[in-house]
Amino acid sequence: MRAFTVALSIVAISVIGLFIGYLLWGPAWEVPQELKYGKYEVLKDTLIIVLTAVMVVVAVVGFAVYQIVSQRLKDETDRRITEESKRWIVWLASLTGHKFWEMDKVDQAIKLTEEAYGYAQELDEKELKNQQLIGEIRNNLASYYVETRQKADIAQGFAAYIHNISHKFPKQRADWEDTYRKVFEAFPEQK
Repeated sequence: MRAFTVALSIVAISVIGLFIGYLLWGPAWEVPQELKYGKYEVLKDTLIIVLTAVMVVVAVVGFAVYQIVSQRLKDETDRRITEESKRWIVWLASLTGHKFWEMDKVDQAIKLTEEAYGYAQELDEKELKNQQLIGEIRNNLASYYVETRQKADIAQGFAAYIHNISHKFPKQRADWEDTYRKVFEAFPEQK
């Protein structure tokens, strides 16, 4: 609907421009016969035709540019909304898993946090916010695996990951380094 309104506005401006051009260059009084077909008459008609064509081209190009820009903005907005929605779903699932862990329901905590980790794989890990969220999830899972003495290889991989990125997140660094230490104490590396 908005595109139609813009197109209609462009056409209306073009018509008004043509009307003003006609009033300025159009016959306001009767022109004597000897002047009517003079060299300026052809120039005037040519100029009106050229201006009309330019106005139509401007209207069409303006409408096309509007359509392209508005579609790109819509696509980018949709992408950002989708990304933010995914981030919230992952965060809520991870937080719920952590709450289960606090209630000593480690199996449910692992299940929910693994689901959160599965959803987190869809996030763009290049973005710092996503990297932090994925780091939190990997930290929690590594802690849960140490507590239950399961999935040693995965726990070690997660611990190595959070150890490697911990310098980017000073608030989480102490907790992540503690998890890293606990994982490799519980599951010594096999070489």
